[in-house]
Amino acid sequence: MACRALIGLTLVVGFAGVPASTAAQGASAGTVVSIPRGEVREGDLYGAGDTVRVEGRLAGDLVAAAARRIVVEGQVDGDIFAAATIVDLRGPVGDSTRVAAEDLTVGTTIDGDLLAAATELHLLEDAHLTGGIAAVARLAEIDGTVGGDVRVAAGEIIVRGTLGGDARLIADRLDLAPGACIEGDLVYTAATPLDAEAAARVAGTVRFDAAAAEEEESSGSVASSFFFWLWQTVAALVTGLLAIALFRGVVQRLATAIAGEATVGGLLGFGAFLVVPAGAVVAMVTLIGLPIGVAALLLFAVALYVAKLPVAVWVGGRLLGLAGRPAASPYAALAVGILVLYLLFETPYVGWLIWLVALWLGLGAMVLACRAYLPLPAREG
Repeated sequence: MACRALIGLTLVVGFAGVPASTAAQGASAGTVVSIPRGEVREGDLYGAGDTVRVEGRLAGDLVAAAARRIVVEGQVDGDIFAAATIVDLRGPVGDSTRVAAEDLTVGTTIDGDLLAAATELHLLEDAHLTGGIAAVARLAEIDGTVGGDVRVAAGEIIVRGTLGGDARLIADRLDLAPGACIEGDLVYTAATPLDAEAAARVAGTVRFDAAAAEEEESSGSVASSFFFWLWQTVAALVTGLLAIALFRGVVQRLATAIAGEATVGGLLGFGAFLVVPAGAVVAMVTLIGLPIGVAALLLFAVALYVAKLPVAVWVGGRLLGLAGRPAASPYAALAVGILVLYLLFETPYVGWLIWLVALWLGLGAMVLACRAYLPLPAREG
């Protein structure tokens, strides 16, 4: 939980940097969103689809969510904020990069920091980061060069490249392969300490955190408890970014409903949470009402899943406002809000209650939004 909170908060800070200005932005959604080879696109790009591909040059930031793949083979002058099943970075990136993915591969120069949550993280031999890394993964392979400090928690960490700063590594298995070099200090947690030959590849001091190692061993794999949470969070983030790209007005209207009538919305959501399933079950008793009841339950299940999205936009917007960014984009608000909510959902003893409150607020916002489309009763006289 502590590792999850640390990395999650790091990602919150990272995704909080999503550009707020919409004057020079472009939003694109579709099966494939791309910048063709040879094309130069000015300003920031918000892309959502099955695949997002940059083969040309983007003179701005890339904020992308894809159901399958995000590929950068061209050049991105600014930051990258990416969430997808596969993220493959092969072209130069001019600033820091934040990624949530199942498989993240970096084989290029990143002129900044890398913040990542992934199942597998591969920093190839050609990769060069001028900044540092903060990441959590099941497997982390570092074959390239990292100029700054490295903070990685993973089930297995393999270092074959050069780390220019200090390293704090937490893993079940840590391997400093021949050719690896850590120019700063190393503090690490692992099931077994490094042998003398591997420790000699560290220029600074080496400290084996034995107490932490025993704690991690007793609680199982470092990344195993994080894996399911990561998948939930990434899925919600990708779904939310796609929803905003396709139904921006609807999502913002729901978030506004929460902000304006949170108490009423929460009560309405609580009522819907109790009444709709009960009504659907009652309808299914009769043969005629069976398909209606089944359809109602299916729609209600979808509503339960997406209910947290407007809540996340509302929460993220409030937090960014407190941080001095009241005009932050809904994409930034969603990214921050999703990460904060899913961290809160993991709070011992009260996480389930926070989940229920978020659910009721989201359902209530849907009821309030639908109310605007209902015909008003005619006034007499």
